[in-house]
Amino acid sequence: MNILQLISDKDRLSFSQNLSIQRNYLGDTLFPDLKTQHLEAEYFRLTDGLNLPTMAQVHGFDTEAAIGTRPTLEKVTIEKLLIKEKINQSEKTRMYLKTGVSEQALVSYVFDDMGRLADNVKTRTEVAKMEALSTGKLTVKENNLDFTIDYGVPKENRMSVDWSSPEADILGDIRSMIDIAKENGHTVNRCVASNKIVTLICKNKAVQTAMYGVNGVGTFVSLGQLNTMLSNMFGFTITVNDDRYRYKITKDKYKTKRYIDEDVFILFQSLDGSIGTGLWGPTPEEEDMGPYTEKSSQQYITLTQWETPDPRAVWTKASGVFIPVLPYPESLIISKVKLA
Repeated sequence: MNILQLISDKDRLSFSQNLSIQRNYLGDTLFPDLKTQHLEAEYFRLTDGLNLPTMAQVHGFDTEAAIGTRPTLEKVTIEKLLIKEKINQSEKTRMYLKTGVSEQALVSYVFDDMGRLADNVKTRTEVAKMEALSTGKLTVKENNLDFTIDYGVPKENRMSVDWSSPEADILGDIRSMIDIAKENGHTVNRCVASNKIVTLICKNKAVQTAMYGVNGVGTFVSLGQLNTMLSNMFGFTITVNDDRYRYKITKDKYKTKRYIDEDVFILFQSLDGSIGTGLWGPTPEEEDMGPYTEKSSQQYITLTQWETPDPRAVWTKASGVFIPVLPYPESLIISKVKLA
């Protein structure tokens, strides 16, 4: 049976255009996905933001107006991330056929493989989003690639704090972080941290005293109570992210890793629930399928299939072009926390 004849090019295109990439990821909230035909142009438009308001000058009547200037656009070097993965479906489908699997069931198995490949592409974009948030950079060191995108988080926005002791001045450190963002014209209202950092904050004596009074030291503090206090004192709440993903280290071995390191405390300003955009563009495979259309804006991941003659195999591939956009890097405060 010819696997390529089971699913037509039209069916693969329809699957790609109707494949939802929305997941229950923090990155989907902080960097909502957007597809554009012109990825680089849209990137520069999204990063052309204003920081502190700029004052115009008073003029006398009948005098020439001073010439204004556009905000300086700090362009970063754009490296489009072509994310892709393929599998050989011939071996598995031959096994299915030998065990009496029907043609209709075989089609379902092939589509399942497509969905898994697409999930793997999507997971790589979440890794990129969370790295941009937690480091202000994006590193690619895989498949003979080795480069870093620096979003331009100012040096003073990076701090190191020691919160390992219950006597640590955590509230004072947080106030210093907030003041740094204020100097850049931003009011932080979101925070992302690990559960371990939240536990240290809740065990802090000054935090317990601020919440329960001088006799409240040693009293249990919940995340809900902590967020209420932080919201009242500083105007932000903490979102805990301890999620993990896995990646391949050898052909058959995988390793688990956190999306955000356990010792990072991140403060930032979010105007609409987000801090940036997950920007997608058309893949080379998509461009080969024809001109960009309205439906193309919903085709984030492209699925393709082809056959090789020697060795004979049918390959299925998922691919996407992606880059996280961080328009206000100066609003991002990244602190490395000493945990013990």
